[in-house]
Parts: sequence; C-alpha cells; structure tokens
Amino acid sequence: MLCSPRFTQWHGLLQQTAAAVGTWPDEVRALRDQARAETVSEAERFSADIGLPFVPWREGGPIVMTGHQPELYHPGVWVKDFLVDRLAGEAAALGLDLVVDADTCDRVTLRVPRLGPGAGIHEIVLAEGVATAAYVQWPVPGAAARDAFRTEGLEALSALPAPALARHFGAFCDCLDRAAGRSTDLGMLMTAARRCYEAPAETAYLEVRASAQCRLSSYRAFAGSLLADAPRVRDVVNAALADYRARTGTRSAAQPFPDLAEEDGAVEAPFWLLRNGRRDAVSVRPDGTLLAGGEALCWLGATAGSAARALVEHDLLLAPRALTLTLFQRIFVADLFVHGTGGGRYDRVTDAVIREYYGIEPPPFAIASMTLLLPLGGHIVSEEDVARAERRLQRFEHNPDAMLAEVEFDTVAERGNAEALARAKAEAVAAIAAPDADRKSLGAAIRAINAELAELLEPVGRELRAALAQVRAEREGSAVLTDRTYPYCLWDPREVADKVR
Repeated sequence: MLCSPRFTQWHGLLQQTAAAVGTWPDEVRALRDQARAETVSEAERFSADIGLPFVPWREGGPIVMTGHQPELYHPGVWVKDFLVDRLAGEAAALGLDLVVDADTCDRVTLRVPRLGPGAGIHEIVLAEGVATAAYVQWPVPGAAARDAFRTEGLEALSALPAPALARHFGAFCDCLDRAAGRSTDLGMLMTAARRCYEAPAETAYLEVRASAQCRLSSYRAFAGSLLADAPRVRDVVNAALADYRARTGTRSAAQPFPDLAEEDGAVEAPFWLLRNGRRDAVSVRPDGTLLAGGEALCWLGATAGSAARALVEHDLLLAPRALTLTLFQRIFVADLFVHGTGGGRYDRVTDAVIREYYGIEPPPFAIASMTLLLPLGGHIVSEEDVARAERRLQRFEHNPDAMLAEVEFDTVAERGNAEALARAKAEAVAAIAAPDADRKSLGAAIRAINAELAELLEPVGRELRAALAQVRAEREGSAVLTDRTYPYCLWDPREVADKVR
C-alpha cells in the first residue's frame, strides 16, 4: 500500500485546511460554504436513492473526499474509498466519493486472466460505451446483457485455480441486478452495484455524482466566474502546464493534459458540455458568446453572475475537465482530497493554478494506492530468469568448450574427442594473443572448432533453446499472474477493508 504522506498525518492535513480557510478572501469562503452545504445535501439525496444508510452531516465539520470514474477499477483505486471511510470515522468527518460520471464512457469490461499456453487477458463486456458520451448519458445494460456478462464471466473464472473468484464475481452480478431497477444510467448502476457489493465491509461514506454537482448553484457560480474570465484562465492554466513540463522534462504537449486553445478569437474553457448523448468542448468569444461544437449556445454577459445565470436559463450541463474537477473539490468542498498516483501528478498543475488565479496557498492533498494480486499460485518468472537462460544459450553458442563440465557424454571416446577440441581451441586462443600471430587464420580455426564442438554438443543446444522458450512463455504467464489491474469485484471487500483498518 502507498500513502503519501503517511496515513497518520492525514488528520493533521484536515486541520491544516480548516485553519487556512479563515485567511482566504471573503468571496471564496462564501462560495465554499455554499458549495459544501449543497454538495452534502446532494450526496445525501443520491446516497439515499441507491439505498445507503447514513448519518446526516454536522454542518461545518470536516470533509474528506476522493473520486473516480464509475468503472470496474482495480483495488488500488478502491482502497481510496476505504481509507476515506477510516479517516472519516477517526476524525469525525464526512467521507465523500465523487462519482465522475461526466467523464467519457468507453467499454465497461471484466478483465479475467487466462492461464496455460498462450496466457493472456480475457475481456468480457458489460457495456460498450462510446468515446464521445459520458457515463451519465449511457443507458443501463438490459437483463440479457447482464446475464451474458455473468455467464461468460463465470465460465472464464471457473477455469482458474481459485474458486473464490467466481464466488465474488457472482455476488457482484447479483448486486448489478438489484441495482438495475433503481438506476437511470450506467454511472448510477455501477455506483449502486459497487456499494451493494461493498456492504459486508460496512463502509459509511457517501456518494455524490459529478453530473448532479454540475447543476448546483455554487458550481454554476464557480463555472460562471471562469467563463467570464476565460482569457486569463487560459493564460494561467497554460503557463502552469508549461512550467510543469519544463520541470518534469515532459515533451508531449498532451501531458498531463493539453493546453487551452484559441481559435478565431474564441478561447477554450476548461469545461465540457453534456447534451444529446455527447460531450463537447466549449469556448468563449470576446463578445461573451458561449460556443460548443461550432454552435453558439448563449450569450454569457460580461460578469460572473450573468454567466452563471445564463447556464441556468439555458439549462446547460457544463461538466468540469480534470483540472477544474479537482480544483472545485479542493477549494470549495473538501478539507482533504485523496488522489491516486495519476491524479497526484496532474494536480501539481492545479496547485500552480490555485496559487496564481486565486492568490491562496493550495489545500494539501494525499495520494493512495495499493497492489493486490489474485491468488492464482504458479511460478513467477522474472526478467532476470529470462536473461539468465539467454546468457546460458549465448555461452553455449560462443564458447561451447566452457560447457563440457555440465555435459553427460554417452561414451568415453566422445568425451575424449570433446576435450581434445577444447584443448585445441585453448591453444589457438593463446596463440592469437602473440604479437606476430596470424589472427585471420587462427580466428578461422577457433570458429571451426566452435562449430565442431557445437555439432558434437547439439543435444545440449536443443535443451538450452527449449529451456529459453519455456522460460519466455512462463514470463508471459507471470505477467498475467502479477497484473494488478484486475477489477475489484474479484476480491472480498472485507479483505480490502482489513488492509486499511
């Protein structure tokens, strides 16, 4: 498990943020108070909708938060929820999980290892998804699709030497079926099913949907303020990205995410518009017109307030991009946000944006992840094991005489012949070092001896080549055995909970 800083320091980070908030500008603190109240109210509403019991939030109390897309992610992501739940209990805080259902939805799949010859990963599809639509825009898979997902998954898992995996997956499929009746979209289904599956671990944190948070008055005020100031936002974000790339030696202009662009005077804003089953980039013209997909949507006016009102009047669902997503949570909602390792990297850019744009020191965040391997047994072959087999074969091919001590000969005559060849090679190697040596002819003699020895020792060569092929195949199988990205529904939630308690 990775926790940075150590988990024992997280309570202090909550207190650090609470103390710092008192020094922030009045307008930031006022919006934070509103955003916290609205976000918690929405979290309580949604959590009740998916059947989660909860204790109402003590207004003004600390909030610890994490989040991820509602996919079948691995335990390294899942462990953040358990850590948030533990900290919330210990610090009398509210734990929140942000369901990033406004992000694009590719395929939702179960990844299952396939062992034996031709080892690899078998992917079983629950929902196809498309790269242009978000989870909240994708329908709940029907009963036939869920049945096929269950059947194919159980068949693949039954071939593995760990019966518990199929049992866990079957329990998760039961949760999918129970959640389907109360879910309106794929994001809600995956969240409700996960919390149903997680119930034996008795977690108590709440869920809040990013798509619902985007409709809150506080969020629209936040979005309106950035839209009304689009050129400066673009300059601050792009400068922070340039500095990050320079400091880290990042050459790709797409990492950690692309710059905000400008086209024909329209400045790209750090939001997505969700409408008609699509997710489109948005930009703002100098006259205050909001654009998406080449279409003029509305006039934002000249102020943050008029821009926020325009979003409400035109019922525009403007979802944040990665930077604005965590920026909003860290400044306006949470006292501590827990990232995975990837989020921890890009939020260094967010830190720089917070300092420059809001003029405050960014609230601290924590990083957490974990590696759990499936209990599949088997021999793990490393790269060094392969390299060792490769060196033995190379040694045989270039210096077969060095292998004589390891060879069992059929007759005394065969061994005598091999040893004579080895002595002849040793004499030629010694002779070639002399100043007046005929290196060309001696080199040819050495190669001829090597070839004769290799022919004599060909059974050994066959064994070494077969051993190398075997170890290479086992290395591929080891990559499957040690893959840390299999989905959480193959583990008992209590096992993960026990790792953090």
